[in-house]
Amino acid sequence: MRFEMIAMPRDEFEEMKARLPRATSEGLFETYRISQNTWYKLRDGQPVKRKTLERLRERYREVAGA
Repeated sequence: MRFEMIAMPRDEFEEMKARLPRATSEGLFETYRISQNTWYKLRDGQPVKRKTLERLRERYREVAGA
């Protein structure tokens, strides 16, 4: 089974980064529910699974609305 992979636009990453209290593995998981490895991929413009990115965007909306 192949997963569809997509990259996050740079401006969207920067918005998420601005809301991140600390870029540690704990901070990333507490804030966005993602691993540090996923964060590094997004930071470097590498693709991640579409489902992972969809969940991250949903979590960002929750964090941004709080």
